[in-house]
Amino acid sequence: MIKNDDLVSPYQIAMIIIMTVISVGVFSIASDAANAAGPDGWLMVAFAGAVNILAVLVIVILNSRFPGKTFAEYSQVILGTILGRLLTMMFTIYLIFATAYVVRSFTEVIKMFVLFRTPTEIIMLSLILVCTYIVRSGVECVARINELIFPILFIPFLILMAFGLPSADFSNLRPFLQASPVRMLSAMPALAINYAGIELALFYIGFMENPKKAYKPAIAAVLFITFFLTIVTALCIAAFGQNMTAYFLWPLMSYIRLISMPGLFVEHLQGIMLSLWMLSVFTNIVSVYFVMSYSISKIAGTKEQKQYVLPLAMVIYYFALQPDSLVSHYELAKAVLPYFIILFLYVVPVILLLIAKLRKLEVK
Repeated sequence: MIKNDDLVSPYQIAMIIIMTVISVGVFSIASDAANAAGPDGWLMVAFAGAVNILAVLVIVILNSRFPGKTFAEYSQVILGTILGRLLTMMFTIYLIFATAYVVRSFTEVIKMFVLFRTPTEIIMLSLILVCTYIVRSGVECVARINELIFPILFIPFLILMAFGLPSADFSNLRPFLQASPVRMLSAMPALAINYAGIELALFYIGFMENPKKAYKPAIAAVLFITFFLTIVTALCIAAFGQNMTAYFLWPLMSYIRLISMPGLFVEHLQGIMLSLWMLSVFTNIVSVYFVMSYSISKIAGTKEQKQYVLPLAMVIYYFALQPDSLVSHYELAKAVLPYFIILFLYVVPVILLLIAKLRKLEVK
């Protein structure tokens, strides 16, 4: 059961979902969408967001049946102790690979645009160790960090994106609705990695005093994420066209380079953007990191998760270093992570909810 002092508010649930989902994936989502659906890529992103609203509703309904329990605990109630722990272990393994992907992706972005000569290992270790300190402080600290950083990140970034509008040619978004429904559905796995993080609601809603109050903030969070990612994708395609957007590895960075602000004393705006985005990556890793350590504590049957935080840091660091190049890093991630995301965001919650209803399992 959750300690009474480790509570998360409905507003903090929304902040955790938003800050976890919108991280390094925002750099490449326009490229993925343009490759998948051409000029309709921005519509594909909006369609994926609509699907995720249904997914988060299922997650909230499932958690509402077991107040005071997280996925690691009620999965054992629904499936039995052994199967529940195996499922939680699988979820933890997925999160380890996902965190290693975020750490490596962010490190490559930083090395390419800011810290050209800094060793990869130093950037990774610095990021992971700072996150380790926060995670050891518990879920309340994790929630407050997300709540604090949200306005610091998004208000300046949305203003910065608006200055790029003169460079956009919205005729590049035509023709509309050329992608067939079959093509849009087949593109879902390619975009799923950009919505990774919503599934963490399976855990964090368990820290709410009343899980039924998670409906509005969870839906609002997915709507904000969908709006933000759709705007980013549409602006990139409008600025470069579908072919160039699909060609770029990180279209968002190229879009920021187009921005011209007369009289501004800062020459390279991508440095400002990266400084802001460090906060997003930081909150993403912190939120996922806590769930990993908490899950392991429930698998091991211990009360605290603090003792697992530092060993996990070494595991994340090891896997983040494994890809020998940026190309192999992205190929490996796109070959594995989307299917884990689909499994734990769409498939597992539905199956657990159906079993719980059939067996009439819930906590009164």
